[in-house]
Amino acid sequence: MTPRKRILVVEDDASIAAPVQYALEQCGYEVLLAGDGTAGLMRVERDAPDLIVLDVVMPRRSGFAVLKRLECVRRPLPVILMTAGDGARHRALAASRGVDTFLAKPFAMSELTDAVDRLLQPTAPII
Repeated sequence: MTPRKRILVVEDDASIAAPVQYALEQCGYEVLLAGDGTAGLMRVERDAPDLIVLDVVMPRRSGFAVLKRLECVRRPLPVILMTAGDGARHRALAASRGVDTFLAKPFAMSELTDAVDRLLQPTAPII
């Protein structure tokens, strides 16, 4: 039996974090939660998630500050950034920080779970 993939959800709004957690758990993922960017970085170091779902506007440390700090992580760590600010500036900054997927709130949960599945799906060897 292969271990479940771990997803860290860094979101300060419980009304968003709870349904995200539920949807991801229904897809078979192990979900870790952090309520702000600082706690999220601590969980990255302690729990070694396979993917991060990251909000932009949070107390103590914004999602963009977390992304800047994640540049020091030595292993590839896919990031899905979610924000209510869907402006071109946010998208450009997210792209420059290596974000794999950008989701504008509100989004359909299927958009999130499809993005997670795509990013965590093992690639088939080329024969």
